[in-house]
Amino acid sequence: MMWPSGKRDDVAVRTRRKDGTVSPENGTGPVTLGLFDWVDSDSVRGAGQLYRERLDLLADAEAHGFDIYQVAEHHGTPLGLVPSPSVFLAAAAMRTARIRLCPLVYVLPLYHPARLAEEIAMLDQLSGGRLEIGFGKGGNPYELLCYGIEPGEAQRRYDEAFGSVIQALESGRMPAPGTAAADMPLRTLQAPHPPIWYPTSNPQSVPLLGKRGINTILGFSFRSPAIEETRLCRDEYFAGVAAAPPQAAAGGAGAPSLRFGIMRNVYVGESDGEARDRAVAAMGVFHSQFTAVWRRHGDSRFSGQQDFARAVDEGRVIAGSAATVRAQLTAMLQASGCNHFAGAFAFGSLSLADARSSLERFAAGVAPALRELTPG
Repeated sequence: MMWPSGKRDDVAVRTRRKDGTVSPENGTGPVTLGLFDWVDSDSVRGAGQLYRERLDLLADAEAHGFDIYQVAEHHGTPLGLVPSPSVFLAAAAMRTARIRLCPLVYVLPLYHPARLAEEIAMLDQLSGGRLEIGFGKGGNPYELLCYGIEPGEAQRRYDEAFGSVIQALESGRMPAPGTAAADMPLRTLQAPHPPIWYPTSNPQSVPLLGKRGINTILGFSFRSPAIEETRLCRDEYFAGVAAAPPQAAAGGAGAPSLRFGIMRNVYVGESDGEARDRAVAAMGVFHSQFTAVWRRHGDSRFSGQQDFARAVDEGRVIAGSAATVRAQLTAMLQASGCNHFAGAFAFGSLSLADARSSLERFAAGVAPALRELTPG
């Protein structure tokens, strides 16, 4: 059941504990759908044009019933032209009315906790309580170096910032030493704070995320693990959820139950052959931008030759007709038990017209089948 706010009735997807408290189901709720975006450069269109195009695509996603828009933060790289997710999501909040909005992620080592807590509160107010917050320590050490932060310091700075931001949002007190601490006149609409996401490529981090009530996406794009490994991690995650103390539901994408998701680049075409050719060409441009900073620093760990036709065959890139994509994603979500799918529909050399037509085909011919699944 959908309420006017866009949130689902949580009665159907929660269970009652022996002590009488109510807790989220272990991932058995309906699948939620996200539009994921790097806002990556194609070396042809300017940043202003890409921003306008992505906001148009976001409006399409909302019209087609997507649950959440998730945008990456990157620095000094053509992989991502949104170094300030807050700025871009403020514009997104003005273009939309229902879809939820999420930085995925705020790179916490780069932020002052008091400043970020205020930005989060401001965005939640601007969006009418539609914000969700993703946190991370930064996946590329060379991007941190742009700000004078040594990679070895990232985890400590992340831990300090995370604790301070959450404390500020929950208490309404700005984190500052001594007498400099002050009340926050600006608070989030969602209490005590918006739902939290932490994407990861480290299987060892997964059980703790479940215990802490943090939504996650495992792996990203062509670097994602096999579905069998994803399933093992998913089960460990929800075992962590079940072992956690009773708490209010902190589900992402507007759902009352926690989200364990996968993310893929997606192109839905008129035919399998056309879609495959278009996706492989676009991924070649995307990969060049993905590896730009690594290559600049002489680091070859991700810059080797990629076989994106094989990636399509293996399901690490999704491309095909609506019927083919529907069958593939249905099987992937059933096998993995994931209850969230994030698709990147604009990437590499794809034009806005390409992305919009792909998204429309997905919404009409794929999304209804995914929403009928109850993984777990």
